[in-house]
Amino acid sequence: MFESLKSKINLCSIAVLLLQFSFAWAQVSTPPDSSSRKAQAVIDSSKISPINKLLTNPNQDPTSKSDIKAADVGLSKPVDYTYKTMITEKTENGRVTRLLGDATVKFGDITIKAGKITILWNDNLLIAESLPDSGNGANGPDSLKVKQTGRPTFSDGKETMVGDRMEFNFKTEKGRILRGRTKFQGGHYQGDIVKIVDPSVFNVAEGKYSSCDKEEPHFHFRGKQMKVILNDKVIVKPVIFFIGKIPLAIFPFAMFPTKENGRQSGVILPQYGTSPAEGRYLRNGGFYWATNDYMDVRFNLDFFEKTGILFRSNVNYKLRYKFSGAVSGSYTRKTFDGTKQRRWNLDIRHNQTIDPNSNLSVSASFVSNNSFYREFSANRSQRLTRQLRSNATFNKRWSEGRNSLSLNLSQTKDLENGRNTVTLPQFRFTRGQSAIFPFKKDETGRSKKVPKWYNSIRYSYKGFLLNTVQKDSTGDPDAQIDRRAEHDIRLSFTNPKKLFGWLSLSQSFNYDEDWFDRKKSFSLADSTNVFEPTEEKGFAVRRTFQYSTSASTNLFGTFYPKIGPIRAMRHKMSPSLSFSYRPDFSDKVWGYYAVLEDTSGQERRLDKFRSTPRGKSMSMNYSLNNLFQMKLGEGENEKKINLFNLNFSSGYNFAADSLKMGALTTSFRASPRKNFTISAALGHSFYKYDEELKRTINRFISPRLTRFSIDARWTLRGKKSNRSSGGSQAAAGGPASTLNQQQTQAGLSGQPQDGFSPESAFSAFDIPWRASLSFSYSLSKSNPFNPTKRAYVDLSGVEVQLTKKWRIGYRLRYDLEGTEIVDQRISFYRDLHCWEARFNWNPSGIGAGYYFKINIKSPHLSSVKLERRGGTTTIFRPF
Repeated sequence: MFESLKSKINLCSIAVLLLQFSFAWAQVSTPPDSSSRKAQAVIDSSKISPINKLLTNPNQDPTSKSDIKAADVGLSKPVDYTYKTMITEKTENGRVTRLLGDATVKFGDITIKAGKITILWNDNLLIAESLPDSGNGANGPDSLKVKQTGRPTFSDGKETMVGDRMEFNFKTEKGRILRGRTKFQGGHYQGDIVKIVDPSVFNVAEGKYSSCDKEEPHFHFRGKQMKVILNDKVIVKPVIFFIGKIPLAIFPFAMFPTKENGRQSGVILPQYGTSPAEGRYLRNGGFYWATNDYMDVRFNLDFFEKTGILFRSNVNYKLRYKFSGAVSGSYTRKTFDGTKQRRWNLDIRHNQTIDPNSNLSVSASFVSNNSFYREFSANRSQRLTRQLRSNATFNKRWSEGRNSLSLNLSQTKDLENGRNTVTLPQFRFTRGQSAIFPFKKDETGRSKKVPKWYNSIRYSYKGFLLNTVQKDSTGDPDAQIDRRAEHDIRLSFTNPKKLFGWLSLSQSFNYDEDWFDRKKSFSLADSTNVFEPTEEKGFAVRRTFQYSTSASTNLFGTFYPKIGPIRAMRHKMSPSLSFSYRPDFSDKVWGYYAVLEDTSGQERRLDKFRSTPRGKSMSMNYSLNNLFQMKLGEGENEKKINLFNLNFSSGYNFAADSLKMGALTTSFRASPRKNFTISAALGHSFYKYDEELKRTINRFISPRLTRFSIDARWTLRGKKSNRSSGGSQAAAGGPASTLNQQQTQAGLSGQPQDGFSPESAFSAFDIPWRASLSFSYSLSKSNPFNPTKRAYVDLSGVEVQLTKKWRIGYRLRYDLEGTEIVDQRISFYRDLHCWEARFNWNPSGIGAGYYFKINIKSPHLSSVKLERRGGTTTIFRPF
């Protein structure tokens, strides 16, 4: 069945590379019927009267203005017009008005301008034409070519179309434009005959569409029939893709989205690939339908060479402040073990806002068999999913914001063993932190009284009830039923104070009390030396607590050297000290852990509950932060500069059995100039390292250096160019400014990017050149007898605007210790007017190879591109 498709896959992949734009429905609105042909008939207005002789003064301003009331001519809207010269006469066809010289006619939102406008009132018909330029007539330098002035323009208030001749019917509000041309939303459109179906819909015969603004575009899409729907789409049938004047591809129909914002319906082109299990494949091809403002639908089809076709669909819906959700599923009838089998899945998700403080959420998942995700999903995390979960949750929050309620019903199926776990129900109640003794304030929210220490005592509460039923895959009626209740009561006390006006002191005490309806006991299985848990039902309480305190202050020292522009120097010192304590709740005295011995006589501590804190904690931390500042100048010229930061920190662990003194950490940072930064970090140990034991031992010594690092970065930027080439063009929004923000960030980051990611080639460029030079060095002496060193020089973000159209970039990372180039990239960018090309070359390193891409600049056509990769690794091997 699929053999005939194999030979077409390569052609499909080539088509995807050459023309990745969305297709749409092929039906284009039919031309107006014969009943309106009289109003749209082409009338030879030259037979009515001559033109040039009627201009009284072609150079005068259009000061004359007239309006025709709608009732006078039987129209739905008034007709307003301005002109330099107006002639009205009666003919055999009725009254005719001719407006000459910068003529303008307004009819509702429609405005038509031209050198000459003729209005046939009996036919409700307007004809707009250009006039010969009197300064370039038959006696001019080129008597065979007469330059026209005042070309007709049609505007609906948003978009404007220009043509050689226009005809418009006031009554039907339809018309046509000969050799029309317009531009909107980055696209250029032209056609031999443009029919105005309504002010926002045009039918075009022999039409062209391109994002190139040249008179002869570098590329365009041509079709016999074209329908243009403003701010929506352009539909063409049949369509031929031209580069220059060379036809490259033909398709029965095509659609180009023109919406600048919002969703857009269209076909999703597939992604080509290969896999050992499925052979060659085309994934994610399909159609996206933006149904309305509240819903969209996506249909996808995956074709696998060896096993068949997978259909997928997804429906999203959302009504703001009311509800939202999605329904997705897939279906296939593929070959498994030589037989055709049906496989499917269905996922449902719904969220309902009941009121501002209540909501309901529902989710459910169903599959035809346990291996569905592993066999069909392209998402790695989904392939590893071994459980199906369905949930219904109701949440309620009270207006004061402290109390909340949650009710949950759920079902979980284990795809490995088929076991079902049903929760009916799960109940949670939470009370947020509240003061036991609130501090009372007056009606204005203020109080002259000082809060007492007991006003800082706060409490919180959590209640939890759970009922679960568990059945195995056989549906055994002797199901395991699990009911449990838990309560968590927390008391916290904080008491921030300022002593003596300069010492900030803060204390906190946290107390947690948990209630359980069961606890675990353990028995040793001698054959396996494993402790088997069993649950003992009954009321049990666990109480835990923790205390901490901290103190800090700021000290200042200022002196006035008055050396040159320096007026003052200041040294700010910020010492701080903190202490925390928590007992070891795994100790026997608390009774929260079972303390047992295994068969080898080794003591084991096993938690009777869950997440009970283990290990004693009693530590003190201290630090000293220093900031050095300088003041320059006086008055309006005064300037403050942060010279550098120098910080020290260490600690002491009273609960440790050895190595109680923590490492001394020192950090330094300075930015003497905006484009230059230097930082350094050091670590010292107070304990000796034993070479024989290969570890630090508990013998106190003077501080020993264990690590050192220094990093310096210098950013260079050229001055902005005032010339009309290079950086000035990019700054003015020329071709260089078309690169997106992601490219800008990648080009300036100085970090190694994805080997051949096109987005990391260059940044938007508004200066002649830029570069970033950095040096980093690190030394590790954890083992002083075997130190390790690393040193690198990085040259990154180098970009030079060689010419108006060419840019070159370079990146280098050099290992000073290994004396080798770790990473290197040379990048070229060429502006091709409406196209752009980039070439990245990594001559060495893990990602050695190249990447080439040429694509259309327009965001609506950016998928029309050609890419090539090559390299020494399979990652860059072209398919």
